[in-house]
Amino acid sequence: MPARNVKDEPVNPVIVMATEPNVSNPPLSSDKQLKSIKHILQDYRQGSRVEYAQLLHSVCNPNLDPATLLSWIKEFQKCASYLGQEFEPLVKALLQVNWWDRGPKMLKEYRRFVTRLITAHSVYLASVLAMLAKNLVPSDPPVALAHPNPAALIKEHEAVDRSKFTWVHETIGLLLTVAPATPKFLLPVLADCFPWIKRSSYIMNGYVENLLNITAYLPELRVKVLELILHRMTELDVNSPKEDIWEAESTAESPDKPNDAEDMQFKMDGVEEGDTDCLKDAGDEKKDAVQHEMADKLDILMTTMMTYIRDACYKNDEFQLEEARLLHRHLLQVFDKVILPTHASSHVQFLLFYFCSFRQAIIDAFLEYLWKRFTNPNTPAVLRQATASYIASFVSRANFLPVSTVTACLDLLAAWLHSYIDNQEVNNRLRQDVCVHGPFYSLCQAVFYIFIFRHRQLLADNKGLHYLMGLNLERVVTCRLNPLRLCLPSIVNMFATLTRKYQIAYCYTVIERNNRSLHQVAKLHSSDSTSKLAATNLLDSFFPFDPYLLPRSGKFVQSLYRQWEGCKPDEDTSNTREEEEDEFVQYEEWDRDLPLGITPTNAACISPGFRS
Repeated sequence: MPARNVKDEPVNPVIVMATEPNVSNPPLSSDKQLKSIKHILQDYRQGSRVEYAQLLHSVCNPNLDPATLLSWIKEFQKCASYLGQEFEPLVKALLQVNWWDRGPKMLKEYRRFVTRLITAHSVYLASVLAMLAKNLVPSDPPVALAHPNPAALIKEHEAVDRSKFTWVHETIGLLLTVAPATPKFLLPVLADCFPWIKRSSYIMNGYVENLLNITAYLPELRVKVLELILHRMTELDVNSPKEDIWEAESTAESPDKPNDAEDMQFKMDGVEEGDTDCLKDAGDEKKDAVQHEMADKLDILMTTMMTYIRDACYKNDEFQLEEARLLHRHLLQVFDKVILPTHASSHVQFLLFYFCSFRQAIIDAFLEYLWKRFTNPNTPAVLRQATASYIASFVSRANFLPVSTVTACLDLLAAWLHSYIDNQEVNNRLRQDVCVHGPFYSLCQAVFYIFIFRHRQLLADNKGLHYLMGLNLERVVTCRLNPLRLCLPSIVNMFATLTRKYQIAYCYTVIERNNRSLHQVAKLHSSDSTSKLAATNLLDSFFPFDPYLLPRSGKFVQSLYRQWEGCKPDEDTSNTREEEEDEFVQYEEWDRDLPLGITPTNAACISPGFRS
């Protein structure tokens, strides 16, 4: 069948007459305006198109007299039932008129018009909602360098935006009473109007606040709205990796200022000594701004979202249990769909971290969700590994977790590891392969990581050592699956140091055997293949709750976050002890000078957690 030629399709002459102004198609003159809108529409149905085209062209005129437009809007209210699909060009033109700055009478009459239009013809509901959603997108404040008071000008602009947003929200609420299908059609247009990540932080944050306000009178849309917001925030997050944030901050520092990693960390936290202006005026955007553009936008959005979570769960300083339960269910749904599958996110997941700090029941529910996702055999292996990383990082970094929760998690993890070893040891063809046993190695690394961060709390009393010995970690590190070979070297080395110190497990024999095996294989290849083989088949994982680098929103999690406390050797060491330390110094000193904040997915394979 031959392709259809677009030029052969019939063209509506009314649209041509309205969109191509010329001498034969002038706007309605003053004498023809006396003829009612209703009669013009009736004449069009009878075949008279000239006056209708002139009316359409006049409505599209941006310089139309406000008084005339107001009178026409009142007439359109009366004949809304006539505006069927044959008058769609006219309706779309009416939805594009500049109604906002025409005075309060225009706002009142225009709202009546769109309400009566939807009551008579629900087919226009999507178009009306699209018009309203576009007006929820803020406009950037004017740049007035010569203005005597630029701050007042910006505040005035924000006040005008807030008034317009209030009018839009009230109009949407009114449409809910006349069109029950409003929520169904509203969500797609909200997604279409979401500003792209290249837009300014003022526009993005203003639109996010409007979306959150919609959930107040449309609670059934909250899950989808949160999904829209967190999806866009995740895009910002993956476009602002921690390495780039560090680099941007380092570049912005003055040459005479020390550029060491420790000073940079304090700068990123916004609490460095001497930065008194930042502490005095935390709301100053210039002082709190992140040098990385995407990270700065993300910081503002994270502050907005954490404020929303706090205000949703606390009313007059009283915790709202039912609202917290509902929000927890919604956040977990969004986490499962948006955040968990995203490997390179660094900050968005801290929304769950902050939310869990409210109550112990929320902590238990979050960990239970992660554990069920991990133990579910139908969960893809990559997501099972991600859940293991979340369990390890959350239990290690959240200082609001009691020791009882830590031990309960270690009991679950260790029991699963021993059960897995029991099932695999009988296999004569057992291979040490991440692709085959990825979840097992991820959970081994999770146990190692939790022990490294929590060993002081676990060993605070005499029962702690007995408890750790009962986990039988020695069997895990010496099993045929050999997790010490495939887990991240930084974690393996620190775990080996601590377990040797407390005589819980002896890992260095296994580490030395793994190194000899690696060198033997490397001799069969090129001279530079050792480093390549070392990186081959290593566990590809990340630490979702590594140090938080955004200064504004970081104030919400700063007091909730556990920093790495370090590992100090015993003071009373004998000569034999010193010789033993020298023997294994190669395993403990290789990463002392590595920079902070590097995600362990690069060639260094380090965790920034041991440096902060």
